[in-house]
Amino acid sequence: MKKEKRNYSNLKEVALIMFLQDFRQKEIAKKLGVSEVSVSRWAKEDNWDKLKKGILTSKNRRISELYDELAEFNGMIKNRSEGFRFPTSKEADVRRKLIRDIAELEQKYNIGQTTVIARDFVLFAKDIDFEFSQKANDYFDAFINHLIEKQKWQEQ
Repeated sequence: MKKEKRNYSNLKEVALIMFLQDFRQKEIAKKLGVSEVSVSRWAKEDNWDKLKKGILTSKNRRISELYDELAEFNGMIKNRSEGFRFPTSKEADVRRKLIRDIAELEQKYNIGQTTVIARDFVLFAKDIDFEFSQKANDYFDAFINHLIEKQKWQEQ
């Protein structure tokens, strides 16, 4: 009897998503029916810890940097003036752009939030329509993988 070959690339993708949702490697291995050694190897090969930290901190770090930049810019305007003055048109334009960038980043979601929402939705849908929940899970996996790849590319 031939032993069926498992699709480890799909399992690896699911494992990564679970890891990003704060599952421990032991839990991931048990739920996916693979060895802890496999999960550990995948995590090391693809640097999951670094990816998770990057996903969780890159948005907040960038927002913080923009706030610092805005504060420094406002300080520069105040330091160059004697008393109160309105910023020049160029200064006002720069400030508007900084504020817009901050607002855009604050409104965007991060991948960690997306995975939690996706998981909760799939679990909710499972009791209503199991086949739909499986299809939704596949789409969420593809979407999250797309976001991960997009973020990796943008950080290079």
